[in-house]
Amino acid sequence: MLVVFFCKNLTLAGALIRALVYLMKLKFNRNLQLGYGFSIITLLVVGIISYITLNNLLNSNKAVEHSTLVIQKLEQAMSVMKDAETGQRGYLLTGKIAFLEPYNGAYQRATKLVNEVSVLTADNPQQQANLVKVHDVLTQRMEILKEFVSKKQQNQLIPPIDLERGKSAMDALRSAVDRAENDERRLLEQRALVLEKYTFFAPTAIIAALALAIIIALISYFNIMRDVREKDRLQKELQAKEEETAAFNEELTAANEEITAANEELTAINEELFQTQHQLSEMNELLEEKVATRTRALAESEEETQALNEELTAINEELAAANEEMLATNEDLQKSREETQQSERLFRSIAVNIPKSLILVMDPAHNLVTVEGDLMDKLGYHRSSYRGVPMASVTTPDRYEATKGYYDRMLNGEQIRTELKSPAGEDFQVDFVPLKNNNGAVYAGLVIALDISEQKLAEERSAKLAAIVESSDDAIISKTLDGVVTSWNRAAERLFGYTAEEMIGQSILKIFPEERVDEEPELVIRIKKGERIEHYETERLTSDGRMLNVSLTVSPIFDIHGNITGISKIARDISEKKQDEQRKSDFIGMVSHELKTPLTSLMALIQVTNIKLKGSEDSFLAGAMEKAEIQARRMSSMINGFLNVSRLESGKIAIDKELFDLDELISEVVEEYELTVSSHIIHIDICDHVQVNADREKIGSVISNLLSNAVKYSPKNKDIELRCALVNGFAEVSVKDRGMGIKELDLPKIFDRYYRVETSHTRHISGFGIGLYLSAEIIRRHDGQIWAESESGTGSVFHFSLPIEQV
Repeated sequence: MLVVFFCKNLTLAGALIRALVYLMKLKFNRNLQLGYGFSIITLLVVGIISYITLNNLLNSNKAVEHSTLVIQKLEQAMSVMKDAETGQRGYLLTGKIAFLEPYNGAYQRATKLVNEVSVLTADNPQQQANLVKVHDVLTQRMEILKEFVSKKQQNQLIPPIDLERGKSAMDALRSAVDRAENDERRLLEQRALVLEKYTFFAPTAIIAALALAIIIALISYFNIMRDVREKDRLQKELQAKEEETAAFNEELTAANEEITAANEELTAINEELFQTQHQLSEMNELLEEKVATRTRALAESEEETQALNEELTAINEELAAANEEMLATNEDLQKSREETQQSERLFRSIAVNIPKSLILVMDPAHNLVTVEGDLMDKLGYHRSSYRGVPMASVTTPDRYEATKGYYDRMLNGEQIRTELKSPAGEDFQVDFVPLKNNNGAVYAGLVIALDISEQKLAEERSAKLAAIVESSDDAIISKTLDGVVTSWNRAAERLFGYTAEEMIGQSILKIFPEERVDEEPELVIRIKKGERIEHYETERLTSDGRMLNVSLTVSPIFDIHGNITGISKIARDISEKKQDEQRKSDFIGMVSHELKTPLTSLMALIQVTNIKLKGSEDSFLAGAMEKAEIQARRMSSMINGFLNVSRLESGKIAIDKELFDLDELISEVVEEYELTVSSHIIHIDICDHVQVNADREKIGSVISNLLSNAVKYSPKNKDIELRCALVNGFAEVSVKDRGMGIKELDLPKIFDRYYRVETSHTRHISGFGIGLYLSAEIIRRHDGQIWAESESGTGSVFHFSLPIEQV
């Protein structure tokens, strides 16, 4: 009855769970439809808002571009008129027709630009009125220009009142154009504000709509996932109930089968009990027979015991005789033990004094007799005594099997030397030595292990170094302090033409030109002091008599005690490099010299023109000629720089020293530089009345070059700081910029000849890489120093120092 009741309850529970699962499916579908609907509506709202906002943004952007274009065309019209006025003025001053090229067609171009602006501002009445004024003034100015040109062509004088009238017309044109530009700029600012408003509002609105869409989607997602989890839980409960019902049915079937089996076992047990009773009766009979047999055996045993007592008496007599022999043997053993102990002390003393060693003695059964050496702890021998310990129990089975063959060969009388590695990877030289008695029989084996790891590393380093030397493209030579060659690699054979057999054992002076023989003693003296000489440029002879330009690196060779025992030289052929430098210097010197003559004539013409224009009322032309003179001076300075490089390399540059105030020179250079440079602000912080004994012109060129580099390599409107300070008896000048900076890799090379830092920023900056090189040479010839400090992206500071003269 219980079983039937339990089955009915299981069936009812399963039906309830199935109904719940069906209801959850309906709820899940409804939530899924609502979530998708809300998501689609939100996306439509986001799309509409984005379209409206972006459309307004584009319209505002077009309005800003429209105002910018209007201003640009007005600027272009004004520039055309300025060019026409400049050309007309040049024609009036010189009478050359070429100056009228900007004037010809200027009215048509300016009128066209004004008309284009009128079309662009057709919807702006204020601008239309401004443009009518511009057009009228433009026409009036062009009429005056035509009148001046006509009078010049007819060789008529132009009275000052006419010039004033032209200036007034030009001022009126500028005023009209400025008024139109200012109106358009106000309109541009209004449109820019609208553009900025939409620019701010568009992302905000889109982000807010997207955030709302994401929130709704997340809410729908979490509701759906909650329903899914609930549906899965109910399905799992339904499955569990069905599995319980099936398991209960299987248990009932198994219980019936167990009852049937139990009945069969009871029947079999009854049969076994009957058979056991029969066997017990048979065992009782067999036991009685064994007791009778044992009684007879005891009687026979008493007779055997009596015979055994007689045998023991005879054995005692034999033991007494053996004791006498053992006493004599003990005396012999005591003497032998003393001799053995003395030998062991000698062996231990020898073993301890062999550095980096381990010494083992083993008997023929591979049992240890003793272990000594300073490598015991390192190799795992930590016990105080190993006498009688089997070698197989001291080390690992694999290690013992690997060396067992050596032990067997040693104990068979073979002496072996081999190299083995320890578990930690060290290299050992191992000697297996058989120990023999006076009869030549092996009674023990001696194993000596020496650590040769350092020797192996030294051999590997020597092999690698030899391979590098042989494969090097540079000639690598070693010699004694007396100049006898001890090594000569393949590159040396290729470079100088002598084989190693021809040079080893010979004097290194064999490859020295006669005029260079004195170099060797000087180099040896410096090497004996422990110096290392790098990039020493000189000349050497080849086997066929050719002269080679070589760059040498000379180093001392030390022995293990730190004593200098020889000299190492690395030679590199720089003949082609020297020829290229000479050709480049010759070309630069020739070109610079050829340019200097016409430039001198041009500067003379400019200076004469400046003198004639001093009383001119045209301030623009006078200022333009002054700037032309400054630029011509700069060009002359650059050409002089090339000539100075050429002279410097040929040893012809002259340093004309004089006593002067360094602070006055700095002020003059800065004032001259500010006449042509308005893009940067130069701050100076100089010390008062610091006098130096130097070439004033060349030090001025160094300061000018550093200022020029600071301007070229830093953005516009950045500050440049020029300082002078007294430091340890030297006047130190520094120029600091806030430009692109110099990478650490390029910093050591910036004072090299023709070296330029190549980056995407410097690609469009003019220069030849001679300014810093020439500056460095000038400072060095004044016994001063020059250096730079910089990091990429943070600016640079260039310093130079000169000895000061106290006043």
